Amino acid sequence: MTSPTGRLRPLSGALSGALSGALTAEAVGTFMLTFAGTATVLAVHQLHKTSSGFTGSGQIAVSIAFAFGLIAAVYAVADLSGAHINPAITAGLAAVGRFPWRMVPAYVAAQLTGGLLAALANWGIFPHLREPLILGSTQPGPGVVWWRAGFTEFVITLILMVIVMATAVHQRSPGGAAGSGVAIGLWVGAAIFLALPISGGSLNPARTLGPDIVAAKFPYWWIYIIGPVAGAIAGAALWEFVLSKGTKQAARQTAAPSSEQRSATATGPPVPGRGPGRTGGR
Repeated sequence: MTSPTGRLRPLSGALSGALSGALTAEAVGTFMLTFAGTATVLAVHQLHKTSSGFTGSGQIAVSIAFAFGLIAAVYAVADLSGAHINPAITAGLAAVGRFPWRMVPAYVAAQLTGGLLAALANWGIFPHLREPLILGSTQPGPGVVWWRAGFTEFVITLILMVIVMATAVHQRSPGGAAGSGVAIGLWVGAAIFLALPISGGSLNPARTLGPDIVAAKFPYWWIYIIGPVAGAIAGAALWEFVLSKGTKQAARQTAAPSSEQRSATATGPPVPGRGPGRTGGR
């Protein structure tokens, strides 16, 4: 807050504590999501003794792990911070006025901290996979050009943002942010399953940059910032300015004939040669 002179006012103790709690919740939630998913990536490779690629069962396991990790994180911190757990989601909400821009740097810093801590935990558990698998980070699949990977991240994050807006943000959503965990988690699981061989299925810059930083490897890192952030902003705008304007009632009223139309249809046009009360033309 600012004083009449334009200087920042110090936060009250209660407000400062609430803000610290919210930022800590974002870090914890991002840690839960990133650790659940990336540790499963490493565990699958450990079990199959492979250095690259996924088996069908491994791809399913990774998708489910990210989905369950996100659901748990949303239920854990939704009432504390709103459960963004993703810099792209934070940027998308801010772009359409659903979150203050002045809070974006703090939220993103907390989310990146959570991603870093998850990568450090993975390093402690799977130290031999730091270099070959970049601690479960994402990168384009074999033979996939960078723009295909980036476009994939854009599309899957756009859909994620629409689901977040519809289930957690919009005033008509039942249950608020906490009640949206399953819907969001289901899409994240589906998106990662389809995107694993193409882009690795990030949808979240913190989930990718955390392992990149700890492993000191940055394969196509910019794809996993631009793609998800652009997709989230586009998805938020699509919901805010187009989809949220629609209602079932409006569609029904538009499709249903008016009372005048119903009356005219029931009466019907006069038939030549037929008079009132007559059943035939003669």
